[in-house]
Amino acid sequence: MKTILAGLVLAVATASPVLAGGLEDALARGALRVCTVEAAPFALRTSGGELIGHEVDIAARLASDLGLTLDLKASSGREVLNHLNAGECDVAIAALAIDPGRLVQVWMTNPYAESEIRIVASSKAPIRVGQLNVPDTAIGIVTGTLAAELARRTLPEATFREFVDLAGAQRALDDGAVNALAFKEPVPTLTVASSAPQRYVVASGDPLGRTADGFALRKGDTNMLNFLNGWISARKRDGFLPSTEAYWLKGLDWMARVKPLTPAR
Repeated sequence: MKTILAGLVLAVATASPVLAGGLEDALARGALRVCTVEAAPFALRTSGGELIGHEVDIAARLASDLGLTLDLKASSGREVLNHLNAGECDVAIAALAIDPGRLVQVWMTNPYAESEIRIVASSKAPIRVGQLNVPDTAIGIVTGTLAAELARRTLPEATFREFVDLAGAQRALDDGAVNALAFKEPVPTLTVASSAPQRYVVASGDPLGRTADGFALRKGDTNMLNFLNGWISARKRDGFLPSTEAYWLKGLDWMARVKPLTPAR
């Protein structure tokens, strides 16, 4: 099946009059280059240095379906699209929310995953989102994320500190430099689960919003966009994407594979 799929893709690519792009280059070199971002549970390293995670499993299946080896490049969130547009990878699979700001820089596929945006706070008692809407509450946000935009809009009276990546925001929360962190799930829930008992809680109430995540690719790469959208549709229907999301984003069983757990540090 994989050989047939790769052959069909190659036939379409070679018949196309457009200039070669990420898909054609990948087929020619025999490897799919994927950019991702190290942040649990999307992509994280085991004690042996192996990258595992939601995005890693998806990238591996995508490469396998194309009959290609996987060349995975992990970087910081602020650099991943720069690497993509510089031609260092064929596609970025990095839990990237589809939003207008990113669409100015790159093309994005149809959604392959969805997440709620919530706030994790330093507290030993239950807390509601509305209770954070005071100047004394310092909330960490990551520059350029939908979570940052929604947190500012929902909690206009709070104080915000921006960080260039999730790792910096998490360190600030651990060090007490901020009282809370706004980010997509399962990062808030994971922060609670991986900390000392009763150190953090996820603020209750409605989520700040929801994200639809897509793969990113360079503008003009029509063949890659067409293939990826079709691949996402097929892997949703056969259950691969839903089951992968359930394992990595809805549960915590995978934490046993990483000891000690060091999310996005």
